[in-house]
Amino acid sequence: MSQASMYQESLRAFLKPVLKYLDDPSVSEIMINGPEEIWIEAKGKVILTDAKFTVEGLNGAARNMAQFVGRVLNDERPRLDARLPDGSRIHIVIAPIARKGTTVSIRKFMQGRPGIEKLIEWGSMTPQMAYLIKAMVHTKLNIVVAGGTGSGKTTLLNIVSTLIPNDERILTIEDSAELQLQQDHIVPFESRPADKFGKGEVNMGHLLHSALRLRPDRIVVGEVRGGEAFDLMQAMNTGHGGSMATTHANTPTDTLRRLESLCLMSSVEMPMVAIRAQVASAINAVISCERFHDGSRRTTAIAEVLPLDEKGEYRTQNLFVYAPTHKDEEGYIHGYHSPTGILPTFLAQMNAHGFADIGESFFDPKTYGVPPPPLFMSQNVRTRWAPSLKHRETGHPDSDEIKAEMAKAQEYAIRVERDHKERVKDGTFCQGFDFGQAHAPKASTPEKPPEVKAEEPRTRPESPPEPAQAQPEPPARLALPPSKLGDDSEETAVPARKARDDADDPEKTPPPRNLRPPTQPQGVANRTFNEDTRPPTRAPHPRQTPSRPMPPRASAEPSVMVSADPALQPAPRPT
Repeated sequence: MSQASMYQESLRAFLKPVLKYLDDPSVSEIMINGPEEIWIEAKGKVILTDAKFTVEGLNGAARNMAQFVGRVLNDERPRLDARLPDGSRIHIVIAPIARKGTTVSIRKFMQGRPGIEKLIEWGSMTPQMAYLIKAMVHTKLNIVVAGGTGSGKTTLLNIVSTLIPNDERILTIEDSAELQLQQDHIVPFESRPADKFGKGEVNMGHLLHSALRLRPDRIVVGEVRGGEAFDLMQAMNTGHGGSMATTHANTPTDTLRRLESLCLMSSVEMPMVAIRAQVASAINAVISCERFHDGSRRTTAIAEVLPLDEKGEYRTQNLFVYAPTHKDEEGYIHGYHSPTGILPTFLAQMNAHGFADIGESFFDPKTYGVPPPPLFMSQNVRTRWAPSLKHRETGHPDSDEIKAEMAKAQEYAIRVERDHKERVKDGTFCQGFDFGQAHAPKASTPEKPPEVKAEEPRTRPESPPEPAQAQPEPPARLALPPSKLGDDSEETAVPARKARDDADDPEKTPPPRNLRPPTQPQGVANRTFNEDTRPPTRAPHPRQTPSRPMPPRASAEPSVMVSADPALQPAPRPT
């Protein structure tokens, strides 16, 4: 049995009181507020259960989870953020920080790989919104998914990432691994906290620096929550288009302000106007999602980010929004998704990338027979509007017909929801739109290896023999007397032997010029001074004490060791 299997069995034994909720696919989150208070979220509803832990059992489960991920959980480090073997995210806080006892939150890992069609089936967005997101992904716009806690940001980012083409190199950076990208060329990174000695930390800013040097086509950040936001803005502004990230914010404008405050948490000091310009130029679109009081999760806005205005303030324009209309007696919130009629500035860019079917009528509410959203009126006369709302470009008010349609928004919302349920039953809720996952592997048959033919032995063509080159004649030897030419003659051998003997004799061989002089004079190494040859002792200075030696004066002559040997006397100083 592998280590992961052993840990899985051990963890299931520790979490036995909530084991049935871990195995229930309808439960999305388990919240343990101490050993005797356990809540679950099932189908969007938060319910109090009757399950209970013992104090020792809950503490043992917390220590078991910390031990598997290699983290420390004690009084010095009472918090733990990690993930289970199945991918579920956990967060633990122990006593005395948690006053009710050990507190654990288990956000279960979504089984399977839902596509963007599931979001349409659940009513989170319309097919038109999904097709617009696909066009933005293929156009390589920088997208930020924003929302509150539990609003479905990570799920939405996971689904949007399925639209990335399969031939791109994607680097993912997360605090705890939750992304499930299925493309072929994925490089996942996960940050690491410091150990118990405060060393070894690798934060998301470090990983972003490494990602920029690894030639990414896209960078996907799980959640931006610190100073790494500035590094991400720099990456988006330096040619890494198509990057994606999530952050905590409610509206598109709040998303930009949130990223601005996170950039200020970095160690880089820049003027506020420069940081705002970086944020506004780096991000092209914001997708906002929200969890409503009835437990439903919806995509509430797809907005474009515009450059700063003359006052240095952020500007956004909503392209699609969710307009809630009313709440029924059962507590269910009704509403409808609709285009606002505003045309994006990147419309021509999407058309150039192969989405020519997205034109001005695509953003016109009249095209779909829906009333304009009542909460998004014209605030800027320079905004480009769809054909049925062109009068807003010149600042003219809406006609009575448009106002009457907006007044019937509640009736329209009920009719739209009813029609959507019928299309879901028929399976035609995505009819007319192609959301084929870009990462789906292509079916391929094993190719036969090519037949290799035996090569015939190559023969080098015969070449004519090269003409023999004339050898140069050796120089003529000097004519010497016969007595000087014989190698065995006594007159020649004796001087040569004598020269070799002189070379071996150290007394007759002069020393080399670069030899270092000896550090001690010859003849003094084994000689000791006697009373006659020892130099006289100098009397100590009156102010000199044993603990405070008197430094020598600058004008004093250096002491010289005197010897009786005249050959060892020091040379006189030059005048």
